Amino acid sequence: MVSATSVTQRGRAAAEALMLDAVVVTRQTGATTDTDTGVVTPVASTIYTGKAKIQQSAPASGATEVGEAAIYLNQLQLHVPVTATTALIQPDDIATITTCVLDAGLVGKVFHLRGPAHKSFATARRFPMVETVG
Repeated sequence: MVSATSVTQRGRAAAEALMLDAVVVTRQTGATTDTDTGVVTPVASTIYTGKAKIQQSAPASGATEVGEAAIYLNQLQLHVPVTATTALIQPDDIATITTCVLDAGLVGKVFHLRGPAHKSFATARRFPMVETVG
């Protein structure tokens, strides 16, 4: 007999098979200040290193008005194995793509993770994210 649990387990294996990329997720844990220059440098800890997939959803059906501009919003997501629990990766963590098998242009890109990744029958942890530029 097929159960929701067995289908979810097969889905997890299939989802991980598509995670050909690699990511390092870090979290700011403090900061140091150079006493001579006053420059503040963030201190970060590595939270997760491992397989991942970058996913971009289709834009919303209509434009969003920002001031006088019409923009189309896409949603980027970081997919990691379910074993990368939300106790490890959390909103506001930083994800840096270290390997991307099919798009070398993603290597080195840095993303700010948003929102939690909760779901009963999850086949992957999916974190909304935005690219960090500058």
